[in-house]
Amino acid sequence: MGGGGGTQVSYQAPPKDDTFERFLQYQQEKEAAAEERAAQERADQKAAEEARKAAGQAGYGSLKAGIEQQLRQGLLGYEDATSRLRDYAAKYDMAPVEGDISQLGQVYTQELLPGRRATAVGSAYEEILGRQATEEEKSKALERFQQGYYTSNQELRDALYKSTEYQDKYNQSYLDNYYDTKFGKQTVDQAGKKTGQRTFNFSANLLPTMGGETAGDLAKRTGIAMPSFGDSFSGTPAELEEQLQNVRDSRQFLYSAGLTNLQGEIDKETQKLKIEGSKELAKIQSQGSLYNTLVGSFSF
Repeated sequence: MGGGGGTQVSYQAPPKDDTFERFLQYQQEKEAAAEERAAQERADQKAAEEARKAAGQAGYGSLKAGIEQQLRQGLLGYEDATSRLRDYAAKYDMAPVEGDISQLGQVYTQELLPGRRATAVGSAYEEILGRQATEEEKSKALERFQQGYYTSNQELRDALYKSTEYQDKYNQSYLDNYYDTKFGKQTVDQAGKKTGQRTFNFSANLLPTMGGETAGDLAKRTGIAMPSFGDSFSGTPAELEEQLQNVRDSRQFLYSAGLTNLQGEIDKETQKLKIEGSKELAKIQSQGSLYNTLVGSFSF
């Protein structure tokens, strides 16, 4: 055996552990994919928003034309029309539309409003006063609209309801309506103005009457003469009420007089029967005493 060399041992290095590196790579790829998706979503949202705004811009012209047409036709009021334009512009992030609002205002105030106010004035006079407005009345009403004294058609109509002409032609109050229903319409003078008086129709045949001998001496016995009521009487509501009270009092008097007379006749007949009964009773008692005396004179 030669030499004295020993056995040599060789060591092999362990394989490299790249687990952490792969994890980092996975995380980076995952984050990159998420960022890519987010970027795509943002791009899609931006594209959708731009498409929405573009659609809004494209539809604005037809919307404005439609609103103006509805305004001209009276289907929309001016305030509602302008609000729709502003709301649409705000919804699609459009530039301010005040120029279009101003143009719409010119259409309304210069083209539409004068004619509508003239129509409102004419219809108010016809419907409330029953006649056409004069040129002076039209001019005055339109001037008051222009100056802002009237801010709506209803204010004009309220003014006509409060006018002297309306009060003279129609009723002045709820109380007048009540009296018209109760007593009839007011009479008018030669000028056509209401007098405040009414004529109430009345039939004296509805009153009770006294018959027989009582009728002739009723006034003599009671000292009261019955008034003569005609077929109608006129006056103010207070005067008519007083006259109707006279009718009620006369009716009550006649009924009371009739009942009193009837009670008197009953009492008279009752007293007569009592007197005749007393006479008969006295006669019977007298005869009874006579018979007792005769019977007592015999001795048995």
